[in-house]
Amino acid sequence: MMRFYSLLLLITGSCWLATAATAQRRAIRDLTLLPEAQVELALKGNDYILAGFSLITNPNSSEGGTFAAGQLRLGYEHFWSEKWSGGATLRILGGGNNESGDFLGLSGNVTPGLLVRHTGKIGSLNFSQRLGLEYATQISSSLNNDNTDRAYARLRFDLDRVFPLSEKLALRPRIAYELATYLRLQRDEQELKERVVDFGNLRAELGVRLSPRVDFTPWVASQTRYFRGLPSLDMNGVIIRSGKANFITPLVGLDVRLTLPTKSANIDREALPTQH
Repeated sequence: MMRFYSLLLLITGSCWLATAATAQRRAIRDLTLLPEAQVELALKGNDYILAGFSLITNPNSSEGGTFAAGQLRLGYEHFWSEKWSGGATLRILGGGNNESGDFLGLSGNVTPGLLVRHTGKIGSLNFSQRLGLEYATQISSSLNNDNTDRAYARLRFDLDRVFPLSEKLALRPRIAYELATYLRLQRDEQELKERVVDFGNLRAELGVRLSPRVDFTPWVASQTRYFRGLPSLDMNGVIIRSGKANFITPLVGLDVRLTLPTKSANIDREALPTQH
């Protein structure tokens, strides 16, 4: 098991170092807080319907307020078997600050999507792979000109393990890494060449299960936007050449979930992490 952890850390570290080495600029943004309240309706098997609402805040904001955006998240997932599942999602993000903590960084958009998930075991650990396809449509007129309606794909890998402490109480430490990239079918010859991966998110959390109906998850994450910029001028009139830049946003969150069972729900159902 120690060998597996060492290999996982080596792979993660190598990817991070490779990305940092190729980047010409690196900027750390202010800390962003993302508390979220969730209600999950438990259906037959491990199926569920989810509704979640989060407030995205920046305690170090210099713009006269800490509120950045609010997000409503809806989802449905059906399990075809113990290892395979699929479903649909919808996210509605609104607010007055583009640095919202969301992958797209938009101050207002509606994003429907589809997902496919595969879960399995690596020793005593639960291993999951989640592929999502989404399309973000603007709903705010205050967006920057470079934010347009776009389709993109998300790929997430995560590892976790459940530690029962009593009949009801259980802990679930988990680590997840997600990549998101815009889907580019064709690019004009004069258009700026973009990065292969546009966003990345490394998240560590500790799920706390108080009962089959109530659980909460404190978490921390580092979100990176991989950007390629155009040449520009600094305050002295010196040309800053174009190049790669990584904009990193530290995140801290708390998910609180209430699970409501239906008559067809299994008593011993295995709930997904609150990140879903």
